[in-house]
Amino acid sequence: MYYKYVVRIFVLFVTSVFVVSPSNGQQPDSTQLYTTGEVEFYKSPRRTLHTFFYWQQEGHQRPDLVAKTMKLAGGSPSHKLELAKKLQDIINARGLSIDYKNVPGDPNFRDSLSGLAQYKPFSELPEVSVVRHDSLWVFSETTVERIPQIYRSTFSVFVDLILDNLPPFMHNEWVGIKIWQLAGIFVWILFGFVFRKIFEFILSNYLRRLTQKTRSHWDDTLLTEVEKPSGYTFMMLYFGATYSFLHLGGDINYYLAPALEIAISVGVIWLLYKLANVVSDYLHEQTAKTDSVLDDQLVPLLRKTTKIFILVFGVLLVLQNQGINVASLLAGLGLGGLAFALAARDTLANFFGSLTIFMDKPFVVGDWVKTTDVEGTVEEVGFRSTRVRTFYNSVVSVPNAKLADAEIDNLGLREYRRIKTTLSLTYSTMPEQMEAFVEGIKAIIRANEHMRKDFYEVHFYDYGAHSLDILVYCFLKVPTWSDEMQQRHNFFLEIMRLAKDIGVEFAFPTRTLHVDSFHKDEPRIARSDRSDEELSNTILEYGPNGKKSHPEGVKLTKEGEEIDFSASLHRSGSS
Repeated sequence: MYYKYVVRIFVLFVTSVFVVSPSNGQQPDSTQLYTTGEVEFYKSPRRTLHTFFYWQQEGHQRPDLVAKTMKLAGGSPSHKLELAKKLQDIINARGLSIDYKNVPGDPNFRDSLSGLAQYKPFSELPEVSVVRHDSLWVFSETTVERIPQIYRSTFSVFVDLILDNLPPFMHNEWVGIKIWQLAGIFVWILFGFVFRKIFEFILSNYLRRLTQKTRSHWDDTLLTEVEKPSGYTFMMLYFGATYSFLHLGGDINYYLAPALEIAISVGVIWLLYKLANVVSDYLHEQTAKTDSVLDDQLVPLLRKTTKIFILVFGVLLVLQNQGINVASLLAGLGLGGLAFALAARDTLANFFGSLTIFMDKPFVVGDWVKTTDVEGTVEEVGFRSTRVRTFYNSVVSVPNAKLADAEIDNLGLREYRRIKTTLSLTYSTMPEQMEAFVEGIKAIIRANEHMRKDFYEVHFYDYGAHSLDILVYCFLKVPTWSDEMQQRHNFFLEIMRLAKDIGVEFAFPTRTLHVDSFHKDEPRIARSDRSDEELSNTILEYGPNGKKSHPEGVKLTKEGEEIDFSASLHRSGSS
């Protein structure tokens, strides 16, 4: 039905691409006669700008008054009015507004920097200014010459061609917006998401093919991190560059323009935030290659510092771009500085506590620490707290201020891990057996390569209430807690086998009842007596390279085998 309009739009689009439109010819300016009453409309920058904006509003339009603000443009009044309309559209499209209270009302006003009789109402449009000419304030020659150029950079020629060839009903209004603008908003948003998907598709496919051919994996990580924020930023840049094509009113653009600026800033901040992760991951990989653990602790702190700096700097930049004086805002915060300091007292204490930890280095990441309230492995040292993973696999966050003042037992710095235990033998143990058993334990210590050889104590040191007590005090040289448990296991098993071969028994709390009718019974003997030579040979067998020496533990199964205890119990029960 409207195919003829489509054909006309296409023809005009092709013409706008290949044909340069001629510039407007300048006609000699004819003398404009201002009546005594009209002079009041142009006697100061404030009155001239008010005349320009007020008399273009719908309902009280005075084209003759508006055209005279473009006196220096030359040409016919219709040409001047056309320039005025374009300038009005430019200002509305960019969402600019004017506060007449800040516009000078002095007819003899001069700019403080240049000393010229001129005033620039918009910092975003420095090309636009009003000047005093023949005692009247009008738009400058530079302004009227630059209006067509600014208009072309603000609006799309193709969109204007489409608007000129739309059917009349598309210019009707619905809910205060023209029908073509409603359709344009839908297409505008649709194109934004389509362009974003195309941009992300190019990043995730074509660029990723290039990065996969390189040996480094950092370009792949970088592409993964920046894909989403780059697509979002690209879409917001498209919206910011094209929203003026919709010719929305100044009231709408007044809010839309800063909103899009904030959205673009958010995209840039998001992008930098993701880049901080890439840099910190690279530093973490580099510090892992060094022997020092200090740099391993600094990387998480540097990552958090960088992210906080990006967020704070980004917020301040957004506020500054929106016309908020950040310097005065920060100065105003000083008025409440005391209250803020009191409220942030604990936060500051934790921050300085973290500095104390970094300088004194009572522990590093990976150490096994023990304090009054927590015990576990240090996972991360942050600004406010230190994270400790306990041995039941929970994570406890301890404030750094508390850690800085606490007594910290760093078990991770131990060179040796102590074994201190008491072995209790029965009172039926013979002196020769006791001596052999003590010497045998010493031989086990000397035979174990994980034991400290230069210092250990094994002695029969006390008569207990129900036992003969032997003190075993020695040290293991192993790197981890798991290795410590394994070597303790092996060491104690060796002692059990030694006790069995020597013929001693471990005691436990007992009560002996003597009955006279059994006075002829002889006391129970744990094992038959052995000669000194047999006991001496037993000690040697448990010493270094002895045939019964098993410092690494006796393996009852081969590697990967498991004992079926249920079957063993079944066989023993049936027998």
